[in-house]
Amino acid sequence: MKKLTTLFLIIGLLFVTACSKDTKQNEQETSETKADKQDSTNSSTSDPEKEDSEATETTTTEEENSTAEGEAENNESGQKDYLTSEHQFVASELTNSSEKQISERWGKPNRSEKIKFRYSGTTEFVPAVVNYYQNDKYEVTFVEGKAARLVYSVIDEEIMFNEEEMTRALELAGLPVDVEETTDTDTAFVYNDLGDVYEVTMFSKGDFVDYLYIILDEAYK
Repeated sequence: MKKLTTLFLIIGLLFVTACSKDTKQNEQETSETKADKQDSTNSSTSDPEKEDSEATETTTTEEENSTAEGEAENNESGQKDYLTSEHQFVASELTNSSEKQISERWGKPNRSEKIKFRYSGTTEFVPAVVNYYQNDKYEVTFVEGKAARLVYSVIDEEIMFNEEEMTRALELAGLPVDVEETTDTDTAFVYNDLGDVYEVTMFSKGDFVDYLYIILDEAYK
């Protein structure tokens, strides 16, 4: 009888243990299923948010690029709004150019002169060179290797030295024409702060404009 009772107890214990394992396994599977559903929900929720974020970043970048391009175009047009199809060069672009850069524009000089240059307000002289290009049409003074002054001959253009026509000489040099002179005499007109150069003096020869004497930067006045 005792053996039979013991046998039933063992069988009952094994049954309870098996049921406990099944319950734990079911609970684990249920927990994993809930976790998978939660991950799926989070993923589906975050995807639209990610897409919205990427779309916002793309729009912002495009707007920034568009703004930068617009500013560049405005700056460029602002710098050149006084130029016409008649200009032969832009005087301000020559400022501080090297001899090599000028030669790339007008070819090798047909002659050169070595001189000494004194900066305004000083007593010290520094090395300088004057190069003549295209049969003396352009005369450039280089101070310490940089373009400082320009003499531009326009006598062959036969521009009359009068208020109606003489500003054409400025136009040819890529300078504004809607300006007033700061000083004038019978043979010369002086313009200051004109087209991003420091000073322009227009000289006459007889009834015609002879040449422009251009100080490219205030440092070389």
